Amino acid sequence: MTTSPPGPADGSPAPGPNPAAEPLPATLADVDRSTTQLLGKQGPFRPTVRLLESGGTRLVAKDYRACTPLYRWTVGAWNLAREETALRRLADVEGVPRFVGRVGRWVLLMTWIRGRDLGKVRRFRQTPAFFDQLMEIVNRMHERGVVHLDLRQRRNILIRTQAGKEPTPAVLDFGSALCLRPGGMLHRGLARIDRSGVLKYKRRAQPDSITHEEARSLRRVERRRKLWPF
Repeated sequence: MTTSPPGPADGSPAPGPNPAAEPLPATLADVDRSTTQLLGKQGPFRPTVRLLESGGTRLVAKDYRACTPLYRWTVGAWNLAREETALRRLADVEGVPRFVGRVGRWVLLMTWIRGRDLGKVRRFRQTPAFFDQLMEIVNRMHERGVVHLDLRQRRNILIRTQAGKEPTPAVLDFGSALCLRPGGMLHRGLARIDRSGVLKYKRRAQPDSITHEEARSLRRVERRRKLWPF
């Protein structure tokens, strides 16, 4: 397995290697053995998302082995390639999981980020500053040519909280992402969809904080929503 060194759960820079730590999962048996929890739904047409504990480090594994062969070799292979490419491009962006490596053809490893998805957090914690930070993450993704395409799903936005500190955002699940030429026509159009996801939840949680320009931009995208399946 080719790996990148994993960082801590908050996505900050990776610490130096720990000689006493157990090695990262290198085989499919290691992945199975180090699984502590299955996250989300499982089924023949979706990956099994595993929380792993290895060497004192928590990782997330997206595992397509249990999918039907047709799905695995078509949609699964494409999603794995897209997610790996996106995470590699975003390696220096705070608030995004870091690519760790692949185990075999069908398992992708990334760092785990502690937090709760946006739909499970009370709105008073969803502050204007939180959405400003979230938009900054999205803008940095776009600068690197990555469009997420699924930010209108609350489960893909995390709120990270620490005692005495303001909540901070993180963005998950780049299986639907595309990597394009920054500034190209297609990139600009799809980037608007990403930003509309942020504005959608900002309007819902903090309607008084939406600017006229943000409201106009959101309405423009929503008028075209019937043409977009996500």
